Amino acid sequence: MRTLESPGAAVPMTWGMVRPVVFLPEAARSWPVERLHAVVLHELTHIQRHDLVAQVAAQAACGFYWFHPMVWVAARQLRKERECACDDAVLSGGVAAPDYAGHLLELARAMVQRRSLADAPAMAETGDLEERVRAVLDRGRNRAPVSGRLAAAVGTLACALVLPVALVTLHAQAGTGALAGVVQDISKARVPGCAVSIKNLDGKNQEVAKVNAAGEFGFANVPVGHYAIEVRARGFAVGKTEVLVEGGQRAETVVTLPLGQLSEAVTVRGARPASGSLATPSPAAATPGQAPRRIPVGGNVQASKLIKKVDPVYPADLRQQGITGTVMVRAVISVTGEMLNPEVINTTVNPGLAQAALDAVRQWRYEPTLLNGQPVEVVTNIDVTFELDQ
Repeated sequence: MRTLESPGAAVPMTWGMVRPVVFLPEAARSWPVERLHAVVLHELTHIQRHDLVAQVAAQAACGFYWFHPMVWVAARQLRKERECACDDAVLSGGVAAPDYAGHLLELARAMVQRRSLADAPAMAETGDLEERVRAVLDRGRNRAPVSGRLAAAVGTLACALVLPVALVTLHAQAGTGALAGVVQDISKARVPGCAVSIKNLDGKNQEVAKVNAAGEFGFANVPVGHYAIEVRARGFAVGKTEVLVEGGQRAETVVTLPLGQLSEAVTVRGARPASGSLATPSPAAATPGQAPRRIPVGGNVQASKLIKKVDPVYPADLRQQGITGTVMVRAVISVTGEMLNPEVINTTVNPGLAQAALDAVRQWRYEPTLLNGQPVEVVTNIDVTFELDQ
């Protein structure tokens, strides 16, 4: 080991891994022999422990995992334990604890400016000086060095704990991809301003985004997996699709939004017949259904509007028998506004009520739904409720 005097060294420090050198400040010429002995013994312990190699590895870990605060905490703790281990070696070498504590204080006082070799292990680390002095003066502290067998066991355990985490991190970084898509309506025109949500069917992550003015959306650096995509926009039914995201790849998809279904509700009221008499059937006044609102979505959708409504007739025999119920009808509003293929979708309703509802709904007419100015077919649901007055 070589010992050199350097005007740039504010305190003693060690430099070099292959041929280590101990740098002493110029003031070391006037130091007492006891301080020189303690200093050289401290720095020699750094060399024997290969502390500079460990410090370089710690700095590399901080650079690689710069985003993880625990890595920086571990690096700081490593520096503290490194100096405490060298202090213990000095005390085990015969230097009195009070004298050594005084040397540390004097060296720290002389460190009035930052050292030029900032990455070299130095004897007087000022950041934790109080803690080090307390440890030096602690008579009950165990200063025996760690045995080779225990060090190997601890190193093996650390590798067993750290390597899987590192591998998982590397796999997670390699196991990400990008997902991008376009939202359109059934005429293939872009639909902006939608809400997009994706769910990883092979994992636990879910993400949300907003479609931009061009009808596009994107997710960068999402975990690989099979994703279910849902897009929601006013005036449209939920658009759904699925896509596979692979590591390092960009998955692209197109989500088509179907037009939303319309709905109507009609209530047919009938008077209860007098006891023992048969009432003459007559059409009951039905409450007009509320016409669908005009809901513009990107300025491209205009909902259907009911323009002709025929009220259902309450069948006299069913009214006489006190039979009531709700008929659920589904139909398609054609591009000309006519009702196509009306059908009853609930099976428990009375057939007579169902037929009365169908006879009326077939005669309804709408202004058709306009998509980008062109009429399109759309599904509508109509609930016809037959009630009797109390």
